[in-house]
Amino acid sequence: MKRLFIVLMICSLSVTLSELHAQNLNKVYGAMAEEDWEVALEELEPILAKKKKSYEAMWLAGICHTKRYRMDKAFELFQESAPLAEELPYYWIPYAEAYLVAERVDDAERTLRRLNPSSLEEQDQADWYALFNKIQNARKYLSNPKDIIIKNLGPNVNTEGNEYSQVVTADQMGIFFTARRSGLGKIADDGENYEMVMTAEMDELDKWKKDKPLDGFSATDANEAPIQLTNGDSTLLTFYDEDLFISYKEADGNWSKREPLPINTNKWDSHAYLYNNGNSMIYASSFGNDEENSDLYIVHKDENGKWSKPYFIEELNTPEREDAPFVAEDGTLYFSSQGHDSMGGYDIFTTRLDSATGKFSEPENMGAPINLPNDDTFFTLYGKNAYLSSSRPDGYGQVDIYRIIMFNKSQLQGKLLDCDNESPVAFAEVKVTTQDGEELTAMTNEYGVYKMTMPIERDFTLTVTKDDEVVYEKVHAIRVLFRDEFDVEQDFYIGCDKVEKDIYVKMINSFDLDPTNVPVEDPSIEGIEPVTEEEEAEELAEEVVAVEEVQEEVTEEEEPEEVEVKAAVVPAVTEETIELPNVFFDFDKHNIKSEFFERLDEAAELLVRRRDLRIMVAGHTDAYGTNPYNVALGERRYTEVYNYLINKGVNPSQLATKTFSEDIPIASNRTVQGRAFNRRVELYFIDENGNKVEY
Repeated sequence: MKRLFIVLMICSLSVTLSELHAQNLNKVYGAMAEEDWEVALEELEPILAKKKKSYEAMWLAGICHTKRYRMDKAFELFQESAPLAEELPYYWIPYAEAYLVAERVDDAERTLRRLNPSSLEEQDQADWYALFNKIQNARKYLSNPKDIIIKNLGPNVNTEGNEYSQVVTADQMGIFFTARRSGLGKIADDGENYEMVMTAEMDELDKWKKDKPLDGFSATDANEAPIQLTNGDSTLLTFYDEDLFISYKEADGNWSKREPLPINTNKWDSHAYLYNNGNSMIYASSFGNDEENSDLYIVHKDENGKWSKPYFIEELNTPEREDAPFVAEDGTLYFSSQGHDSMGGYDIFTTRLDSATGKFSEPENMGAPINLPNDDTFFTLYGKNAYLSSSRPDGYGQVDIYRIIMFNKSQLQGKLLDCDNESPVAFAEVKVTTQDGEELTAMTNEYGVYKMTMPIERDFTLTVTKDDEVVYEKVHAIRVLFRDEFDVEQDFYIGCDKVEKDIYVKMINSFDLDPTNVPVEDPSIEGIEPVTEEEEAEELAEEVVAVEEVQEEVTEEEEPEEVEVKAAVVPAVTEETIELPNVFFDFDKHNIKSEFFERLDEAAELLVRRRDLRIMVAGHTDAYGTNPYNVALGERRYTEVYNYLINKGVNPSQLATKTFSEDIPIASNRTVQGRAFNRRVELYFIDENGNKVEY
């Protein structure tokens, strides 16, 4: 990389000499040669602020913003500096690279082809052809993406800064990672905040809670990153100030003092991974070359516990950088490389060691969407669950951490029932329609049982059709929770709103998991009265006959009969039938969903009309969370409903309130749908003593 910017500096000095006399860019080129992009931008800021702007300064700023993945700003600067291309043909190469980083492959090639490589110096021609090859690689891989799920870890982990180098705990419910963001640590020589090791935990629905610094690894004046967590989360490898270290968790839960690994050199030692029960280690270091590009090496322990000399992995290393090795449980080696057939920056590659030859197989690019034409690195795989650090443009900041689910569909089964939870919706068509138009269908049997494949982690429309009539249509999304059990059962209720949008299923995390074909027990049909095909046919025939009779009555032309006018009869007073609604809530939420407004309005109208009535507004929760938290959550829920009724004109003296937290469930807390029923506010009538009464 230094060579590139030395070439740029020489070219610029030779063709824009007069400009350089007016605007001293030597410090800018020096910072860019060290890849200190923020420092270079600071040097450029006063030059760009002048009325007579430097095209060369704009161009260099565009390059720096590209390297920090701020693409809108980069394109703005490249466009403003376009006159520089007349004096500096090399201008088009970084401009084309910016389009590639932004995944605008056609624009990248069009821009690059504005420059004829034969008009360039020999070394500049090499840069042109290298970028051209990366564009072709991007075209190949982006056109044939794998259908897997990639999800950003969200704003509790990722920010406007940089988050990367993640490792997860053995239960995959915790994560360690490094962050370079405003407010963490001091400013380093490269103009950015020093790295700091952070940690975060998942909640029960696999959403990440807010991160915090990891105790004992919160240096404010040096770069530090977690590298590997092993031995049941008791051993932690870290990068600290250009070297690699190991720490051990002590009995009190604190981490021991860092111990340097024996592979450290006086150069940049960036990453290591222990495998083979700790007897082998593959690591990345720049000690073996003069270009400061890291290569991959292997060392092994002998029978006396002494590490061997490092072995240079010739078949994996390139003139570009290799980094971030990870050995999965099945023996596959994953690593990051800017070489081979990468699409631009770092790509993730896979390889396996041939025990017969002692050589690694030819590295294979993992392709899109794991790799994109930016930097994709620090890939770690745990069965069907993986993690990745990436500068892809849809993130919260410059580099974010992503979760990868290595499949895109799962089987789902359950029952279609009426709201009584007993009557099956038999012989109905269940259809799933994805956002891209794909359709999947199944039929329910006599018990209302369905079994089908559905997409995961994306919205789809579920439509149920019975006798040519749509009886259910709603948008859902299946969320995957990796747990120690396989639970893909979900019931749907026709004619009432008992199912949340998000459906949670549990998956056993393993390398050989095929979630579309895992043997599971059939859904329970206990208490369900089956509908036979004969009964279904008879019912349909009766409906047809009834419709025909009505049609005949309407079409008959008869003379109208004289109608005898009688005195109006006052109907007998009957007892008023009164029903009060239950209001259901999303997980950990207390806001009233709009679908319950109409029922609450009816309840409010009744109470305004009947001032003699009093009701209890009772808050309930599911069993997740501590009891004090659920007591408070139940209170927040009943307060929302109480205030809604008051705002509709109900007299406060007609309302009593109470929180029952998780103490009175109406369904099992062991199922997703059961917990959804329990998250509620119940309205029921009470007497003057607060006792429940019926009307």
